[in-house]
Amino acid sequence: MSVLITTPALNNSNNASGRASRAWNRPMEIPVEDRSLHLCARHRIMNLQRSDFAARPRMQSLPPDWHFGTLWDVVQRSDYCVFCRLIADTVSTRVHQREVEVLGCWIPDVEYSELDEHTGVEITMVTLRLRILPEMIGSEGAFEPFYIVPLARENGDEVFMGRTLDAGSIDIDLLKTWLRSCEDRHNPLAGDQTITLIKPSSTRHFIALSYVWGRAEVFKTLKGTLQDLMASGSLERNFHLFPKTIRDAISVTRLLGHRYLWIDSLCIVQDDYEDKYSQVMMMDSIYRRASCTIVAASGDDANAGLPGVEEGSRHIIQHTAIYSDELTLLSLLPGCGDAVKKSTWNGLCWTYQERLLSRRLLIFTNDTVYFTCGKSVWSEDFNLQGCDISISAAQRNIVPSRAEGPPTLIRQTDYHLGTSLVHYFRMVAEYTSRAKSYPNDRGPWFEGIMSVLWNSHGAVYSGVMWVGDKLIHALLWQPCHELRRMTAANARTNGFVHPSWSWAGWLGAVKYDDPFDWNGLPALQNYQNRSLPSKYCKRLTDIHLKEEYFQHHYLKLHARISRFKLTLRGRHGPLNESTLLGARGRRIIRFGITRADSVDVDAEDAWIGTILLPSSFRQKLSDTHEFAVLSDAYCFSSEELSQADSQALGPYSAVNAMLITRKRYRQVDAEGSLVERAGVGRIIKGAWEAAPEYWESLLIE
Repeated sequence: MSVLITTPALNNSNNASGRASRAWNRPMEIPVEDRSLHLCARHRIMNLQRSDFAARPRMQSLPPDWHFGTLWDVVQRSDYCVFCRLIADTVSTRVHQREVEVLGCWIPDVEYSELDEHTGVEITMVTLRLRILPEMIGSEGAFEPFYIVPLARENGDEVFMGRTLDAGSIDIDLLKTWLRSCEDRHNPLAGDQTITLIKPSSTRHFIALSYVWGRAEVFKTLKGTLQDLMASGSLERNFHLFPKTIRDAISVTRLLGHRYLWIDSLCIVQDDYEDKYSQVMMMDSIYRRASCTIVAASGDDANAGLPGVEEGSRHIIQHTAIYSDELTLLSLLPGCGDAVKKSTWNGLCWTYQERLLSRRLLIFTNDTVYFTCGKSVWSEDFNLQGCDISISAAQRNIVPSRAEGPPTLIRQTDYHLGTSLVHYFRMVAEYTSRAKSYPNDRGPWFEGIMSVLWNSHGAVYSGVMWVGDKLIHALLWQPCHELRRMTAANARTNGFVHPSWSWAGWLGAVKYDDPFDWNGLPALQNYQNRSLPSKYCKRLTDIHLKEEYFQHHYLKLHARISRFKLTLRGRHGPLNESTLLGARGRRIIRFGITRADSVDVDAEDAWIGTILLPSSFRQKLSDTHEFAVLSDAYCFSSEELSQADSQALGPYSAVNAMLITRKRYRQVDAEGSLVERAGVGRIIKGAWEAAPEYWESLLIE
């Protein structure tokens, strides 16, 4: 006997082509439950085989997805169904268990190429894994998705299979295999037990450490101790004074067969400003030259250690289920990205460039170790060593279709070093979203990345801003919440203050608009044509001026200036004042822009543009504000204007304009009025054509 189970709201037994449905909500005949069996009815009818996960031509259609009932159903069946028990034990939370539907969706995993033995043609093969994920209206608070894969046979070392781990300690041989495989396949490198400080050499190969100091007492090299610490065995005598993370990193370096380890607290003279500043400016060469970087992503300070280095210092729990005599299933630990993003280490500004600049990372989290490089992401519990793979699920953002089509697979680009303008936009957003140790460290901790861009493109950067012909793009950053201006220099930054037109001149997270958001207009072949020089801006360049003891960096432009008002209305009605709510409630609003002489702000043609500004500008709606044209804009973004309105306006119907505030407290001995950036928005060109023509030379501080 069986029961026909359907989902009335989404009952599609066949897809458009007439083939059997693979959607999770298709009607299914579910046998009557038999609690004497080790599988529930839903998991029995899956009839899983080891071969279901095996490699197949990429063009072959995926197996059907599955609906396992609510999480509450799964938990209730877990006392006799081993598959349900595997899910119930692995889910990160059982909150909303009566509302959360549990799905099992097939996901393409490892891709590699091989020759067809019959045709001799190279074909792309792909393995599969099963993704367990929640389905709920408003899925916030539901469990985190996770993967299920076949477990390798006992004493087996099968590729593309799960593997069990030593719960208490790392497998150093596995870490060696990762490093050796990467060096051999991806980027080959040329290859006394005392602990001593040495002078750097360009020929030595070394490992670097990236970690969090936190509130722990960290042993430091100082000017007065430098010579003593460079004596043979000197650090050995102070080994007991090192925080646990450093002691563990030294142990790992030795176990990996390396002799040299770079640690900031020891290799930078901490009370020597010149040495400290020069080393910070060399972060790109230090981390890019390192054979590997050990990342301590566990805990909040330097005493957290590297879990698994010392026996019993970690406690991994893996969950398995014996589905059949030939198939044991394993739920994988969280992926590298998910595990790392929650760490304190991942939230700090200086660790951002250490992560991006490193060629290889051994990342120690609370539960496990991951290896990442520019080509691969490897974990302890899944064997990816074997043939040369092109990509795996660990390197993708995956959006299940929850319907007939296959899942959407997007190669991950976050936290990767790139040298194009698009990568610059992404890296600025990632970097500025992180916490900072000191308010004026915003620039220096990004300069290692800028050095890489400098080597790739030449001298087209000034500080952390991309200038030259990319300046019109670099100026268009937007706040993610209310920012705080950095107004004072200090001794550690040598008196340099980043200007207001640079994102480095402000504290807080910023972003750039999606360069591929065409908002209903035809896509441009070159995304850099989104912003073009404008006839309303005849000069736009950056200059340095020496004033008293400091050198100031200005943006100099000669452009059309006009006065407009702000409004709380959009093109067709009131604005949503909760457009963005940033960290700690520091709120910004997407204001509308209207003509200074507008009498009826509700009129259809009153809206002429939009800009993101702090909520404090609500008190200035009756004021007129000065805007200076920067460049022509291809279109408004989809956050600024509806697609229908964007299409009605057409391409290049707007300009990018900066809202400026006058600086009256001091004068600069140079041509141009001194102003500061308050924000950058977009305004319809027609508003400028209707406004009185007024040009002015400005120095933007």
